[in-house]
Amino acid sequence: MSFILNRTKQMRTAFLKGEHGNATVEVALWVPFFFIALMMAGQLALIFFGQAIALDAAQSATRAYSVGLITTEGQVESQIQAELAGISTNVTVTSTITDELITTIVSVPASDFGGPLKFIAQFASLNVQVVAQQFTEA
Repeated sequence: MSFILNRTKQMRTAFLKGEHGNATVEVALWVPFFFIALMMAGQLALIFFGQAIALDAAQSATRAYSVGLITTEGQVESQIQAELAGISTNVTVTSTITDELITTIVSVPASDFGGPLKFIAQFASLNVQVVAQQFTEA
């Protein structure tokens, strides 16, 4: 009988002192934080990608206006809005000419670049604004 009690006591002591399985618990605790950080990084990447697309649209329309392919500021605004229509319907475009310098300002809500997740709610009130400038050549 004492052999069974000793063996039971040994197994209980080994179980309480053993560290086998701790990695599983730690992983289960840390995985949600890594997942959230990954999702935040992904959403930020989408916002920066959207900013690059908006800047490219502004630069190409401003360049077309400077060389005479587009003749009015309204055409610049409609070209940019058409290029960004797949991303957002809330695009605000302002184009002005001052001393032969064409300045185009494009503003898009950051939440429109966030993809389907819209993971970071604080971006809902932010706007991504890009500015393109070009001297008139025509």
